Amino acid sequence: MNELYLQEIYQKLSIHSIKISQENGQTRLNIRVPILRKEANRPFSFSQCTKHQKIEVWSYIWKNSPYFEVKSLALYNYQSLTLDHQQFSVIITWIDQITCWEHSDDLSKIYAQIVEENPLWILPHLKEWNLSANPWKRRQSLVSLLEYASKRKKVLTFDELISFVSPLLKDSEYYVQKGLGWTLREIYNLYPQETLIFLEDNLQNLSSIAYSSSTEKLSPSTIKSFNLQRKKIRTKKG
Repeated sequence: MNELYLQEIYQKLSIHSIKISQENGQTRLNIRVPILRKEANRPFSFSQCTKHQKIEVWSYIWKNSPYFEVKSLALYNYQSLTLDHQQFSVIITWIDQITCWEHSDDLSKIYAQIVEENPLWILPHLKEWNLSANPWKRRQSLVSLLEYASKRKKVLTFDELISFVSPLLKDSEYYVQKGLGWTLREIYNLYPQETLIFLEDNLQNLSSIAYSSSTEKLSPSTIKSFNLQRKKIRTKKG
């Protein structure tokens, strides 16, 4: 039955396809996001199922569809919901199918909500992912902490947040570094003084990728000072 549901969604989306292309091992229908979001809000034949039946349907779709946009609909359906533990136990496994930054960020929206509402459920997973050989799990262990700080009604302490950042400062993966810079920027929005101290203490450890993102909200004078310090550090090393 789940396969029929998957085909139902594909058929509904395929009429909006502009062209078909291959990227990151997935087939993209190249449907514009506003259209995709609109389709996500339309009813499907399984819309009247119980929430636990629906999470199993969407999980099957997420794990088995080769189409980027079909998988995106699974993510969109859980980005504004409060999950119970049974739903959580299913959706926490979705990280294993991440192969691109778009899906990674959309999944972070779901996980960040769980960090806010039920941190004890998800923090052990994020701690494990922080040390994972899978770069998408390492990225997720950072971005899921807050996603956007402005959305959060309840957040972790500075020390808790920064404990996920420190181990990955010298990570070699581009998307991990992008996630690290993003996360430091959002931590700064919550804890500006503590984050400034952390940034200054780690100017020599921040990659250019992470540094650019993490300093976006700083004052021009602070950025100028940091730039000079980084230049001095590079000169010394040279």
